[in-house]
Amino acid sequence: MALNTRLGAKKRLLENCCVASKEKARLPPEEAIKGQAEFLKALSDPARIKIIYALKGGELCVCEIMARLNMPQTMVSHHCKILKVAGIVSDRKCGKWVHYSLKDIRVLSMLDTLYTEG
Repeated sequence: MALNTRLGAKKRLLENCCVASKEKARLPPEEAIKGQAEFLKALSDPARIKIIYALKGGELCVCEIMARLNMPQTMVSHHCKILKVAGIVSDRKCGKWVHYSLKDIRVLSMLDTLYTEG
C-alpha cells in the first residue's frame, strides 16, 4: 500500500512539474543525431585533430602527413580511414600512396571555435 501511495505522489509531482513547458522539445531525426555522434567520435582523438589541421593547407600524401606529425604510416592510415568514414576527409589514390584532403572545411571553424588560447 505504501508503494502505491509513493508512486501516486510521484505521478502527481510529475504532472505538476514544469506546467509552463508542456511542449516537447523538437529533436532532429534519430539518423541525424547518430551521424552527429559519429562525427564527434571521429574528432575525439588528438591524432585525428592534428591530421585535420595538417590538411588545412590542402591535399597531403600519407607520407607528408607522416613526416609532419611524426607518426608511422599504419597510424596515419588508420586515423585517416576513421576521418573518411565520418565524412571529414576524402582520399585519392596515386600509385601506392593515398592523398587526403578535407571534404568540408567547416570542421576547421568548429575546431577553432572550441580552441581558446590563454
